[in-house]
Amino acid sequence: MLANQQQSELAASDMQHRFAKLISIGTVEEVDYELARVKVRIGEWLTAKLPWLTHQAAQDMTWQAPEVGEQVLVLAPSGDMAQGIVLGSLYANAHEQPHYKMNHVVDATSAGGALVQALPAIAPQAREHVQRTHYQDGAIVQYDRENHAYDIFIPQADPLAKINIYCGGDINVECHNDTNVTVGNDANVVIGNNATVEIGGAAQVDVTGTADVTVGDNVSVSGGANIDITASGALSLTGDSVSVTSTGSNVEVLASATLKLNGANISAQE
Repeated sequence: MLANQQQSELAASDMQHRFAKLISIGTVEEVDYELARVKVRIGEWLTAKLPWLTHQAAQDMTWQAPEVGEQVLVLAPSGDMAQGIVLGSLYANAHEQPHYKMNHVVDATSAGGALVQALPAIAPQAREHVQRTHYQDGAIVQYDRENHAYDIFIPQADPLAKINIYCGGDINVECHNDTNVTVGNDANVVIGNNATVEIGGAAQVDVTGTADVTVGDNVSVSGGANIDITASGALSLTGDSVSVTSTGSNVEVLASATLKLNGANISAQE
């Protein structure tokens, strides 16, 4: 009877021990980025290398690694920490890790250019409907579902910051309101085949420097109303054959100084 009682007490003690280790909170102390494993400090005890939870890890895969100093939740199936899994991260609730608190994300701000003037801190009343990721270099990706605004901010860096988009097939961009594109330096557009630009209203192109347009084949310019070509300097029309035809009225050539006509033959027809 005594043996059974001792066994029952041992079993109860083992059960309590396993329950105590079922879910723990610790701090990442070491990360193995090749094996996707971390060691977690739980109190005075350091775990073996444990896997961390990810969104998908089969045909579709995601990657977002924990960092040293990150506070995490650890699940130990059956209380066996050797089978432990890091479930996810927690905002730090201790003063020894103040930069991992929630305010590190919501109080972060960015100062951008003309497109993104600034991504301000998230006010308490707006935190319900704003989703934000703040990166260590100051980059912010944010969606505000109340204002229907999606912002991507990449800060200036050395070498220059960049966003790369590659598609092996088509890319379709549709905007039902205004579109503004500002380029602070050079812009290069390379089109391997045909290009069509349709403008329903007025169009204006301002070039402060030199503009060169080179076409390997024919060029046609048609206007439903007037076409004006103005040059503050010289205006040259050069071609193997140059024709100026007016189908509805006169052709006027005005010169504020000398007008010269040079040709092998110059004739006027009544």
